[in-house]
Amino acid sequence: MSNFEWPKFGRNKKTPKETTPEWVFELEKQFAEDTAKFKAHINKLKDELHKINVGIKSTNETLKSSNALMASATARMASARECIASCSTKIESATLKKELALKEMNEIQTKINKTKAYREETDKYWNDLINKEIEKQCTSRQDRCSKIITLNSSIKRLNNNNDHNHKHTQTKKK
Repeated sequence: MSNFEWPKFGRNKKTPKETTPEWVFELEKQFAEDTAKFKAHINKLKDELHKINVGIKSTNETLKSSNALMASATARMASARECIASCSTKIESATLKKELALKEMNEIQTKINKTKAYREETDKYWNDLINKEIEKQCTSRQDRCSKIITLNSSIKRLNNNNDHNHKHTQTKKK
């Protein structure tokens, strides 16, 4: 604060009371009231200014804290970006491996299907060959059986004829 003092009117020791006009006292009184109001208003403004300064200090502290948090968050975001990039690379690598594995699996499945088809053809060929051989052998057996039956029939007939002839000849001899 300054050391300024307002001049005091009216009550000068050198001047007697009677010589000072009344309006000076009224002005002095009015001046004192206005000065008191002015001082009260200045004190109120000082209090408000103090509150504003306290708020500014608090805001500055909050800003410092926010800046520190922002720096920390920025660092964490940078770290997270690195992790995301690493994960993306791993996912891309795994996707490529999966695609290669699927391609290889499809190639193997194609080979399996071809092998099954070849096996079916081979089995059919051998089964047909076996069935023809069985048929051939059965036909051959049937032919032999037929021949044997025919031969047996012929032998029986001959035997019957011989028996008949033999009986006939014996009857003639008697």
